[in-house]
This record gives sequence, structure tokens and C-alpha cells, in this order.
Amino acid sequence: MNNYEFQLATYDDILKIVSLYHRLVGTPGCTWNLDYPSKETAENDIKNNWLYTLKKNDKIVAVASVCDSDELRDLQWKPKKPCELARIGVDPSFQRQGIGTIMLKNIIRIAKEKGYDGIIMLVSKTNIAALALYKKTVLRDAEKYLGLILTFTVTR
Repeated sequence: MNNYEFQLATYDDILKIVSLYHRLVGTPGCTWNLDYPSKETAENDIKNNWLYTLKKNDKIVAVASVCDSDELRDLQWKPKKPCELARIGVDPSFQRQGIGTIMLKNIIRIAKEKGYDGIIMLVSKTNIAALALYKKTVLRDAEKYLGLILTFTVTR
């Protein structure tokens, strides 16, 4: 994995994670702002063991949350125990290097290990990089994820 370490985030990581969130604000396709995701969002995700980091040489280069979501219960799809991939972001200085793919493949593995049978990924139609990542991973590697339903929904 090219010296990358994928792991659950810790409370010691919070300031670095929020800093990464803020560096992504204003980048193409990012719908975040300086108020969201927040330190409190990160704390809640850590408390629930939902937030993961990808580190290279102890620097956080990507983050993502795999979380339960009551909002998913209303969606018309087949999984009985789905999760949501949320707040995935790659440090701008590490983008276009395959980090998103590494992160997404680890998230899919973790979702399966946690017993989820589906993942939904909500993405803005303006987030071209995320759309390309999800299409590539979901379509090209679908056979690797048998038993796990992957879907992404394009939002405003």
C-alpha cells in the first residue's frame, strides 16, 4: 500500500482532521464550508468508531466516515443493514495519486467486516473527482465486492 497506514481516527487526530476538512473547502466539487464538517462532527464520528484516517509518514492524507444513518432507512434499496460513506476527503496536495481509491477500498473492507451489507455514497454532481472514483471502483471492481451492495447517489 505504498507506506500508507489505514486506521480508526483518535481524539489526538481531531485538529489535523479539521484542518484537512478546511483545506478542502473551496476546492472543485466540495460542498463543505468552514462550519461543516466541524470539530464536533469529527468528535462524534470518533466516539462512534466511524472515522478513519489514511496516514503517510504520520501525516493524515485522507479521511472518511463509515456510519450508521437513520436517513438511509427511507431509501428504496435492498440492503438490510446499510451504512453511509460520509465526509471522505483527500488532502489537496495528495490528490490524483490514487489515495481516494486506497481509502475507498479500505472503507469497503471495513464495512464488510462490520457486517454491513450495503454502502451508499452521496455525492454532489459538481464533484467530478468523487463521481469518477465511485464509478471506477463500483463498476470496475464490483465482482470483488459480492455480497455488498454499493451505490452512489448524485445530489444537487
